[in-house]
Amino acid sequence: AFWNKLDVLAILLFYVGFTLRFLPSGECFCAARIALSVDLTLWFIRSLDIFAAIRRLGPKLVMIGEMVNDLKSFMLMLTVFILGFGVCFHSLIYGTKVLSWHIPRDIINLAYWQMFGELNSLELFEKNYHANGYALFILLVVYMTIVSVLLVNLLIAMLSYIFDRLHTNTDQIWKFQRYELICEYLSRPSLPPPLILLSLVWRLVLYTLLRCCRSHHLQEIYDQQTRQNTYKLKYNENCASVIEKAEDTYADDYFNHSKLSEQLSGEHEIDEEPINSPQEVVLKKIQILESQVRVIHEQVKATRDEQNQMLNYLDCIMEAIKTIGGTYIRMPKQRHLGADDSTPVSNPSSLQLHTTTATFDSTISSQPPLLFQLYSKSVYETF
Repeated sequence: AFWNKLDVLAILLFYVGFTLRFLPSGECFCAARIALSVDLTLWFIRSLDIFAAIRRLGPKLVMIGEMVNDLKSFMLMLTVFILGFGVCFHSLIYGTKVLSWHIPRDIINLAYWQMFGELNSLELFEKNYHANGYALFILLVVYMTIVSVLLVNLLIAMLSYIFDRLHTNTDQIWKFQRYELICEYLSRPSLPPPLILLSLVWRLVLYTLLRCCRSHHLQEIYDQQTRQNTYKLKYNENCASVIEKAEDTYADDYFNHSKLSEQLSGEHEIDEEPINSPQEVVLKKIQILESQVRVIHEQVKATRDEQNQMLNYLDCIMEAIKTIGGTYIRMPKQRHLGADDSTPVSNPSSLQLHTTTATFDSTISSQPPLLFQLYSKSVYETF
């Protein structure tokens, strides 16, 4: 794992710096200081592993790792532009110089820091307005356009894509990190450093005794010390069947999704709306209006049928009231709408007085005639 490699490198640098520290030489002392400084930086980076147990910060470590992997390939491409333009800048500014180990640093120094806005290379050039100065100006414009505008924005887009891709699975990533952290600490000895040496000595003693005499009890103790991260999954037949059904379901979903994606990727034609002439557009609008008129005509016809049915119900109700015993009930003539138009069959303004003689019930006949007329009139107005 990455953290194990970092631990090995940090420990080696510590021992190298610790050894050089006690050598009687000024250069060795300077080298020891450099080694210990780099080693301290590595230990600070190693402390980032603590954040793996935190739900919000743990997935960010995975994002940083993915970004660093993509940054490696990007830096290779960026190095080509830095060296290409840096050598040209150095040759135009300084001309011929004695070969030394400081020249690569000067080349990188001229080209690298200009990406971050350090545009002072032309100010240091004495012959700025000569031919070399104009050539340097043109190269600087091209270099800044490619690096600052193109490559830097490309890097930002790559990192944004990685963040968006991993941000949707942060909970799942954190659960895997937590599982790995638990397994790691279960596999380690119980005592922390530097007391871990006692645990290692105890394991060595158990291994030696186990090699000398075969004992089942010693074997169990040794296995418990060395195989603490071994897990056993116990389940019955019902759990096994449920797991198999879930696997089949997910496999079918994945197969259908992959098949659909292949079909969509194979379709290269884009559906475009046909371009219609003005005559076709007008004709379509006329057809739409005709269909709307037909719908309205059908709705009007249905409304007429409902009105006729309602009038029939009212006629039946009035006949029932007259049968009960209504006298002097003013009623309009029956009006039924025609099938084709809304003109009534008879004149709605003509009214006639219908007088009926009915047999009253004993309860109704005992009431005064005036009260019964008011009752009949109120019933008629209600309907």
